[in-house]
Amino acid sequence: MLRGFLLSAFFAVLTAVGAALAIPMPPIPFTLQTFFVLMSGLLLGPKYGPLSQALYLAMGLSGLPVFAGGTGGIQRVLSPSFGFLAGYVFTSWVAGFLSSGKRKTMAWCFFASFAATAVLYAIALPCFYLNMKYVAKTPAGVIGTLQMAFLPFLIPDSIKAAAAGYLASRIIPMLREGGLLPKI
Repeated sequence: MLRGFLLSAFFAVLTAVGAALAIPMPPIPFTLQTFFVLMSGLLLGPKYGPLSQALYLAMGLSGLPVFAGGTGGIQRVLSPSFGFLAGYVFTSWVAGFLSSGKRKTMAWCFFASFAATAVLYAIALPCFYLNMKYVAKTPAGVIGTLQMAFLPFLIPDSIKAAAAGYLASRIIPMLREGGLLPKI
């Protein structure tokens, strides 16, 4: 149990590091956060993976500068990218749920990563649309939302999902055998 909490804290920090590794691009920067979100779910499972992302979100909303661009604070709820941040908890849960149990094959880890990424977009895109329309007062429409918040990220996020699936499938058995991952 303690190991699970410590690993959750570790992945919250890794997600913050992934946010710091950003390529600015309005309105949503390219980051490595998604990779660490997926890895948190794949490695820590459906209990501790989402806990790590909830901790990351709480750190940022409390004002710590852990979000992309070195920002933090409750005002981020009103930013176009907040749906991605909020979606990290569910994304990690889906990756953890789908990869838990005996399904540790590379194909299953790939499936879990891509399904979790789809869940992230299912949460983030409507939030992006609503924040652009009602907060930024710049209605993007469905096509504009897809052009700004989906299409530019499709290939990079697919690469991150594939990398997370591959890496997880290779290291999960070793880490579990060594007793380094929490029981899920």
